[in-house]
Amino acid sequence: MNLDSDQEHYRLALERLRLPRFADREASRPFVVALEGANGAGKTTLCGLLARQFTAPARLGTDEAWFSDSFKTRMIRDAEWFASAMFFLSGCFEQMRVLRGRPDPLVIMDRSVWSTLAVHGAESPERLAALLAMLQPVAAQIHIPDFTLVLEASFETCQSRIARKSGAARLLDDLTANSAFHAREQEFYRWLARQRSEVVFLDVDHDGPETVAERACALIRERTTRAA
Repeated sequence: MNLDSDQEHYRLALERLRLPRFADREASRPFVVALEGANGAGKTTLCGLLARQFTAPARLGTDEAWFSDSFKTRMIRDAEWFASAMFFLSGCFEQMRVLRGRPDPLVIMDRSVWSTLAVHGAESPERLAALLAMLQPVAAQIHIPDFTLVLEASFETCQSRIARKSGAARLLDDLTANSAFHAREQEFYRWLARQRSEVVFLDVDHDGPETVAERACALIRERTTRAA
């Protein structure tokens, strides 16, 4: 099966799936902006630029207590897929709980619950279906980001950026460094955007980080003004 037919088969499989209804926004907690996209798209760089621009805290989508290097590597590389998914999902849920106690009006988040669904969904629609079924009974208690920017970058762009990394970060990113996975991950985010109006795409292939940050700032200001 070639890449185009594989992606079309994957797209049709996703169309049969639906997200559960998640918790309504709590006005008392910060407005959470999540940055999503493939490994190498520039999420961490943009997260830092936006945090400085808005004088807002930058946070990982998964609570930092989940992120010792050895355990993270084990859960991504060695664990059964469902154990890995539940591990990272629990860290995402805990991070959103912790943020409810912060006084900041805005938080910039590097990845979120969507990343875990994207990675496992890109492996197979069956995995995604199983995770959505698992979340269904508790979805009304799960808080998700208020605004999600998906960074769209080509496979070649992501590969060139991954190549500049080193150590564990490079090792883990290389695990999903193939064009078919990249295409399915992008298709997952398009499926997500069709169900969640707060998910917006940002092309990061052609501009430098500062220009991308300017465009992201404008989108965030528009969205936070609308939510006020």
